[in-house]
Amino acid sequence: MNYLKKNRLPSWFPYLMGGVILLSLLPVIFFVMIWHGSFGPVPGTAELSEIRNYRASQVYSADQKLLGTYYIQNRTEISIDQVDPVVVDALLAIEDIRFYNHNGIDYRALARVGVRTLLLGQNSGGGSTITQQLAKNLYPRERNGPFYIVADKIREMIIARRMESVYDKDEILALYLNSVSFGEEIYGIDMASRRFFNKRPSELELHEAATLTGMLRATSWYNPHRNPDSARQRRNVVIRQMEKYGMITAEEATRYVDKPMETRYSRITESDGPAPYFREHVRGEVLRILENEEALDGQSYNLYTDGLIIQTTVDSRIQKAAEDAVATQLKNLQNRFDGERSAGSVFADRDDPAVLWAWRQSEHYRQLREDGFSDQEIEDVLYTPAIARIYTWNGYEERELSPYDLHRHYISFLNTGFLAMHPETGHILAWVGGINHRYFKYDHVKSRRQPGSAFKPIVYSAALESGMQPCDYQRNILSIYEDYEEWMPRNVRDEYGGRYSIQGALAQSINTIAVEVLMETGIRNVQHTAVGMGIQSVIPPEPSIALGTAEVSLLELTTAYTTFLNGGKPATPKTIKAIYNSEGELIYDFSGEESGQSGSLTDAIRQSFPGSRPDGNAISEETAGAMVQMLSKVVNEGTGHNLRSQFGIRHALAGKTGTTQNFSDGWFVGMTPDMVFGSWVGGSSPRVRFSSNMGFASQTALPVAGYFLNNLRGQNGLEAQRNQFTAEQTHTSFDMSCPDFQDDRFRDRLRDFLSGRDSEDPRVVEEKEEERSRNVFRRLGGIFSRDRN
Repeated sequence: MNYLKKNRLPSWFPYLMGGVILLSLLPVIFFVMIWHGSFGPVPGTAELSEIRNYRASQVYSADQKLLGTYYIQNRTEISIDQVDPVVVDALLAIEDIRFYNHNGIDYRALARVGVRTLLLGQNSGGGSTITQQLAKNLYPRERNGPFYIVADKIREMIIARRMESVYDKDEILALYLNSVSFGEEIYGIDMASRRFFNKRPSELELHEAATLTGMLRATSWYNPHRNPDSARQRRNVVIRQMEKYGMITAEEATRYVDKPMETRYSRITESDGPAPYFREHVRGEVLRILENEEALDGQSYNLYTDGLIIQTTVDSRIQKAAEDAVATQLKNLQNRFDGERSAGSVFADRDDPAVLWAWRQSEHYRQLREDGFSDQEIEDVLYTPAIARIYTWNGYEERELSPYDLHRHYISFLNTGFLAMHPETGHILAWVGGINHRYFKYDHVKSRRQPGSAFKPIVYSAALESGMQPCDYQRNILSIYEDYEEWMPRNVRDEYGGRYSIQGALAQSINTIAVEVLMETGIRNVQHTAVGMGIQSVIPPEPSIALGTAEVSLLELTTAYTTFLNGGKPATPKTIKAIYNSEGELIYDFSGEESGQSGSLTDAIRQSFPGSRPDGNAISEETAGAMVQMLSKVVNEGTGHNLRSQFGIRHALAGKTGTTQNFSDGWFVGMTPDMVFGSWVGGSSPRVRFSSNMGFASQTALPVAGYFLNNLRGQNGLEAQRNQFTAEQTHTSFDMSCPDFQDDRFRDRLRDFLSGRDSEDPRVVEEKEEERSRNVFRRLGGIFSRDRN
């Protein structure tokens, strides 16, 4: 008893032991969490066995033409037999010399890393085997930081061990060589060998194989095209490693080390298949569907590996007509634009902010930053000329250009967007987001720009809804809006005087009247109508929105015009009809969805406005019918007349042009009985614009529509060119029979005199108080009153 008392353990000892036990369990807990996927996916052998069966998903048009495919990566697959053995030797020499001797984990390499890195503070690489690198490529890391790096390393070891139990060594090599990134958005040895040496992997020589395998450590820094000196140094390291391991003799190594760094750089220069911008949009839509909506069979699917069949709404014939129209018009425009600025570039020879902005958005710049280049080194690269293969409308050319000049070349292009859709179903029939998807990734169907007068039909629709009549007359005078910083809108040709009917003012695109119509209608009512018609961009409460200063997308504005042909209700844009799995079984069906609704976001916004229509339409059927007739007048007699006179189009057609300030943007949105289509033309920078009348939309965007409609002629099975709009589409109770213009300048001056206004002042302000106007008219016997019946 005394012994026990004398040797009693301290009171803190149990806590110490508990802590020791807990610390000893932490690695076990950490490992179990990794094993169960807490730090990223850890696929089982069943899932891993399907890697070799990855199937591309296929995208089809409505007329069953293959538009393109989606892969797990931008690569082509080849077997190990199609790769020269020297490639494998070079890869093993520099990445994993004991590849054929380990089971996915190289413990000797791990020990080397531990000793040299942790004890000696030397950089000896990561110790990952090819199998571990393959695991990392297929199941990328999701987080950064030392703690997560350790977790990911262990996770990749687990995956590597499982892969080694599923595949033999040659299969693992094939998977690795087909999936590894070589930078420049290319994957796999096949695409890399074609890109840098313009040959198949089976044709590579030893020094070329050493160059490609040497790139894998840092694809940008060791890029043989961009950085030949760095690439040559790295290539020679690989060759000496091959000599070290007895793969080649010392004489062979010296011979290949002495070779200069030469490439036959051959970048893919044309878009892969039709509708590339549309396919990119559909990619995002399908990914959203697969993530958020349950398939009919309850299964989960992967766009890049499960061989899905995606049926879209695009018609390949209409798409081709659109792409050909864009190519024809934009080539013509670019030639004229280049001729107009023949004295010099729009952008400065050095340090232009617009060029520098484009440079900083480029992958080249980001790679330099990631590789640790200093600001001065990046600037040196920016202004150092190199041979580049560039895109022009006359074909591809090789020129010696610095990256600065290269970016200046591309941002000097005029670009475009074109969209066609069915007015009732909302099916997208054609989608062209730019002139060349490879060099101009930005999709101008979805980009937001000022629409100019192409927005006016929305203003006039709101006016008719508020009680105006197409045959009401408005004075064409300059007015100052004192509450809006004394803003004074002007007409394009600075012509004033007389009176225009509402429909005549739209046909001739009279700015002064459009603003006055908006102010009489009420800005909030116009905003409400715009939202109801499918505009989801912000419409500011400013009178200038009557002239199209609110930025909207081509997709939004084209959707808004479907309201006119669809009885007052906008269609919901649709791109996908159905999705099938690789067995041909329907897993998503969108064919039965209700058409003609502007979407939940628009509905929510619409509810914030008072006075919503009880039928849910944006405008009444009578207003929609009147607008079809008014927009037909635009084409027959107004700013859209070139479609008749220049392109000889005789079938039913309506639409509106829009030109923004300084000719920065040109728009045309048009309609046939079975189709609504829109085109936009402009530059990536507002400085890329015409300085002459060539910048009007009638010369830029409208001809795209003209070429498009003419390209559709003779296409069997298309009904886009009927001679008349249907009775339902043009039905209205409004009186449309009135002259567009009345030259009442004498009476207007008399009225100004009686109301105390100075009619000799060219900036005479139209009276704002309706009651005072009525008193003037009443005093003169009502002979000057406006007919609103």
